[in-house]
Amino acid sequence: MTFKIMLVDDEPANLRLLERLFRRDHQVLSAGSGAEALRLLEQHDVALLVTDQRMPGMTGVELLKRAAEMRPHMVRIILTGYTDMEALVEAINCGQVYRYVTKPWKNEDLRLTVVRALQHYEVNRSRHEMEAANQRLSRRLQAMTRGVIRTIADSLEAKDRYVYGHSRRVSSYSLAIGRRMRLSVPLLEQLSLAALMHDVGKIGTPDSILLKPAALTDDERAVVRLHAERGARLLAEVPNMNEVAEAVRHHHEDFDGTGYPEGLAGERIPVASRVIRVADAYDAMTSPRPFRDALTHEAAVGELTRGAGTRFDPEVVRAFRRLEALAKIRGSIAQGDFGSHFLSVKQPPDLRTLPLEGLVREIEFEPSLAAAVLCAANAGRHAGETTASLYAACARLGVEALRDIIARATVSERVSYEAEVLRDHSRRCARAAMLLAERTGFLDPDEAYTAGLLHDLGEALLRSLFPEEAEKIIWLGHPFRVEKEIAAFGVDHAQIGQWILDACNVSPALAFAIQAHHDINHVSDPAPLLLHVADAVASANDSDEVASFETLTTDRLALLRLSRADLTRVHELTTRIVEERFDRVAA
Repeated sequence: MTFKIMLVDDEPANLRLLERLFRRDHQVLSAGSGAEALRLLEQHDVALLVTDQRMPGMTGVELLKRAAEMRPHMVRIILTGYTDMEALVEAINCGQVYRYVTKPWKNEDLRLTVVRALQHYEVNRSRHEMEAANQRLSRRLQAMTRGVIRTIADSLEAKDRYVYGHSRRVSSYSLAIGRRMRLSVPLLEQLSLAALMHDVGKIGTPDSILLKPAALTDDERAVVRLHAERGARLLAEVPNMNEVAEAVRHHHEDFDGTGYPEGLAGERIPVASRVIRVADAYDAMTSPRPFRDALTHEAAVGELTRGAGTRFDPEVVRAFRRLEALAKIRGSIAQGDFGSHFLSVKQPPDLRTLPLEGLVREIEFEPSLAAAVLCAANAGRHAGETTASLYAACARLGVEALRDIIARATVSERVSYEAEVLRDHSRRCARAAMLLAERTGFLDPDEAYTAGLLHDLGEALLRSLFPEEAEKIIWLGHPFRVEKEIAAFGVDHAQIGQWILDACNVSPALAFAIQAHHDINHVSDPAPLLLHVADAVASANDSDEVASFETLTTDRLALLRLSRADLTRVHELTTRIVEERFDRVAA
């Protein structure tokens, strides 16, 4: 095989000798200086570089250092007739020189050295190509594995919407806990997957038990307990998922050995399982179920603390208690404050004389006011009695109650540019969601409007409570933004949005749409997909941008029975309606 080699020497006589020695068997490039050699290296893929050491302007060692950065797989030989050993030893120790040859050289010895150097190059190149191929194969395998995981998650969501949301939250809490415990990056990746999949075995649990709107019997609980082993067996069939499968198998083991399925205790329980045990228990306690009310954050943390050393690993509980941001978020929602400091309201001067229709117009344009009205209108009401329609909620409360809600809102004379951007986007999303609902029939148009108006309240709350941290994260694209939010706050803005709607006592289906509207490739429910489309339409600058949305694939649009022409029309109508509304308000 003919290789390309480069010869560098500032003495023309030496350069001609080297050329005659190698040009019969190899393609030879010659350079009379280090600078000329570097220019040639930019243009040619060279297998071997042979250079003199003592040259004006740039020594041979200096050339090899720079050449190693440009062509790391190229083999390098240096010729020296001087005792410049210090620089030479440094170059050898840094791996920049394969061999050095003293002047005057013997032609046969130099030819043999070059043959061995090229053999070394070929071995290195083959190893590098194999490593690159293995890396590509590994990436494909990882992508396939994650695809399988997501398919399983989709199946779980289709079976029980609560289990999907629960798994997503447990994954977020587990990752935040793991970071506080300073777990390694590979272990964090396994933990995140295992937490997302910890209830996957419930796919085999009968719907009559899984969806039962009451407490389970002892026999039914025994059936549910099978899900840990079933989930582990399912995941064990997926390549490179053995550690994840083990974490899933043992996520119900108690620290004192009284858990299931094997009664492991203490350090014998995988650390990922111990983390998931705490995250799972916290979410179960703080999530409302048909047969019991949810605990507050403080009450749930109290239960975790009391169970440390028996049910839970004390170290994991301590790490969870260090999630101060999560406590602040939960506390703010419990107090009915959904980001009022960031989304402060400018009260109308004629508040006390505005009729119902005028009050409704104020409320349906202000996300924080809309949420406060829904909370008041749905307070103490059971499922079937609540409403997500802003007009129905306003009519239920009456004029005086609405005036009081607006009067109690946080007032600010200074208009925040960032808050106005969020308000404008929320209004456009609300209108787009309403128009899409009218076209598709998948959501009640009034409820769709509410979902669009409130879909970013989680962001408003983060920016209200943690302005500096949120400002650094908010402009990142999905999914990087979600990852950073989970790392910083223990939860992402979409999940906070679901909690806010839960606090407003609207239907779980609408709250789920807020939570999952960024997960359109992993959720088959049309409500989150419709909200995602509305969000995208509201973010577009013009109709051409709408027509070229890459995330909205044809199959996703087909689920809503929409075409790209429909999206363009919705964008045009949304822009016109919102601008007309602004003109009326300004007048």
